[in-house]
Amino acid sequence: MRKIIFAVIGLFLATVSSVQAFEIVATVNDEVISDYDIDMRLKMMQVLMKTPITEQTKKQVLDTLILEKIKKHEAGTKGISVAEGEIKEGLSFLEKQNGMEPGTLQKILKEEDVSFDTLENQITADLLWLKILQSENEEPPVVTEKEVNARLDEIKKEMMKPTYLLAEIYIPFGSDKAAAEEQAQSLFDRVVKGEVFPELAAQFSKGKTASMGGDLGWVSSGALEKAVDRILEQMEPGQMSKPIEGEKGYYLILMRDKQKALTSTDVEAWSVAQLLLPKGQKDRFSDQLAKTDGNPQAFTSLAMREGLKGSGLMPEMPVPRMPDQLYELLKDAPVKKIVGPIEANDFDLFLMKCDKRTVSVLPKADMIKKQLEMEKMEQRSEKKLQELKKKAVIEKK
Repeated sequence: MRKIIFAVIGLFLATVSSVQAFEIVATVNDEVISDYDIDMRLKMMQVLMKTPITEQTKKQVLDTLILEKIKKHEAGTKGISVAEGEIKEGLSFLEKQNGMEPGTLQKILKEEDVSFDTLENQITADLLWLKILQSENEEPPVVTEKEVNARLDEIKKEMMKPTYLLAEIYIPFGSDKAAAEEQAQSLFDRVVKGEVFPELAAQFSKGKTASMGGDLGWVSSGALEKAVDRILEQMEPGQMSKPIEGEKGYYLILMRDKQKALTSTDVEAWSVAQLLLPKGQKDRFSDQLAKTDGNPQAFTSLAMREGLKGSGLMPEMPVPRMPDQLYELLKDAPVKKIVGPIEANDFDLFLMKCDKRTVSVLPKADMIKKQLEMEKMEQRSEKKLQELKKKAVIEKK
């Protein structure tokens, strides 16, 4: 009997010990946020989005968790809740949006030892907030024709400039410009020797993009400092710049991709199909291929039926935005005629320019209107959330 009592006491103490191992980082309206909550959210972001873990990321995660607590508290005061089925629908939507099979997210998180509650809590907070906003019964934001046309003009101007897909490492001068230059050069050398650019950006960059591995996304010519902009014109995809001296610091720029400036928003677009055959198989399919020459539908069907992954009809591509290598292969090819074989290491590639037509690369006016409506709704949402944050009792430990 005494052994049982001691065993129960031991189990209780072990449980208390494990609970006390998690430190309270903040309280929001008496709701606790622990370092465990932050660690799980960081780990989930790292697993699902490859987000580097930095001090800045940790601060962002804490701010996000505080806002989620505020959303849940507000939902409680209004008697708003979400059912388990709604959370499952939200999860299913996320998986479909990312091209995943049902159950994939749960499987991934389990394999990486991330509590599934972490994702469910995030989905729950978002669903509750959506219901709160819907309960306000506010009129939809008004978007005028003038606003739509102004946005279309902005987009058109940007399309007339070259654009670059970039990542950066930024080292400010601080009080020692020479030391900043030395650090930038050292980071350049480390990348050249094989270290990963995004990891170094997350660890050493002092720019706003550090928490995203330095990712700047697509940037139009003229959007960055003049010293950087001049270098971009000379770079090719895959290249990294040497340290560039800017107005207040040094930049290392990684050119991930680039697009030429358009001369018009009405451009020629090609519909292209491809067929990838395993090495040594082209003779076996030569007769079938010959029968599809001049018949895009037959070629596409053969590609889908017999080809490797990646075979079939590709999305219609505006010619000015087409990869240079693909353009060179097809520029002189007649429509509906097979091009190939083009030999690669593991397969032989056959291409067909199925169709060509003139298209506008400008988005439709109704799409722009919806985008502007969403932006205005997000502004309303952010304003309301910040008002609730001011009223909340928040204490960071």
